[in-house]
Amino acid sequence: DSRSNYASPSPVVGEHEVVFFFGNGDLICYKFNGERKWFRNLQKDYGDFCFQWTFSASPTIHDGFLYMPVLQRDQKVHQRGVDGAESYLLKLNLTDGNTVWKVARPTSARMESRESFASIIPHEGGLLVAGGDFLTSHSSLNGDELWRWGTWNMGHRQEWWRLVPSPVVGAGKVLICAPKGNPVYAVNVGREMAHKPVLAWDSKDKKNITSDVPTPLFYDEFFYVLSDLKKTITKLDPNEGNLVWELPLPGKYKWRSSPTAGDNKIYLMNHNAHVYVISALDGSIIHSAKMGEEYDDSTRSSIALSAGALYIRTNKILYCIEE
Repeated sequence: DSRSNYASPSPVVGEHEVVFFFGNGDLICYKFNGERKWFRNLQKDYGDFCFQWTFSASPTIHDGFLYMPVLQRDQKVHQRGVDGAESYLLKLNLTDGNTVWKVARPTSARMESRESFASIIPHEGGLLVAGGDFLTSHSSLNGDELWRWGTWNMGHRQEWWRLVPSPVVGAGKVLICAPKGNPVYAVNVGREMAHKPVLAWDSKDKKNITSDVPTPLFYDEFFYVLSDLKKTITKLDPNEGNLVWELPLPGKYKWRSSPTAGDNKIYLMNHNAHVYVISALDGSIIHSAKMGEEYDDSTRSSIALSAGALYIRTNKILYCIEE
């Protein structure tokens, strides 16, 4: 579609390999020396995807295995997919790409609300999966559902609530973002609540604390929520959801890249590839730099941090910024 491309999912790195997933279903694993280990296409193996937009969930590596969610609608859309398609989760061997297990992930959501672009997030009790109006936890051993929490779509009344942000774990809580200007929810998932997740707080009375696209950040014991709809970033106390600081973001371009952090700084980039460095302590703007071309308007990559360097991908250029 016009708002994305097949290369939207992020690659994921294991101990000896890197795995790439593309929106057309290609799943490819390479060794660090560039030699291809294995290749497969999920659409060829399990049927055409049923998505309104280009499917772009990123794969996850956990405890030496690869995990992939396909949370899709159950009917053909734009002449793609098949009626009766099921959402499913996959566990694959990193050595050869073979499937260890494939389990259905059912939901009572309807239409586009069944679709999710969130990645699988490991936590102490299992694998977290967000989408289809629910947050679920699954056993990494066999994929069995351990618990289910929800929903942010009461009565499944809304048919167009596809989910983009991934769940974020911190301080014994999981932060979930309801789509399209709706609240964020913090769910208690401490050890003592492994099978009884309960709502800790939500942002229904805080209109600027919402995210439709960016995944929030948990850094140094606080949550940070970047709102692409309100053009603000907020720092939240994880225990009660209280606001620590709020920063309105400048410019006319949207902020849809997920925030990243290091060295007490938060890194953001908008659609024009304008980068902002923000103090995690007080929310002040430390620095800004225009990295994109004059008319770039679709830069969405998050800024990656590794070994003291920043990696910034614009529409046409990959930059490495070193100390």
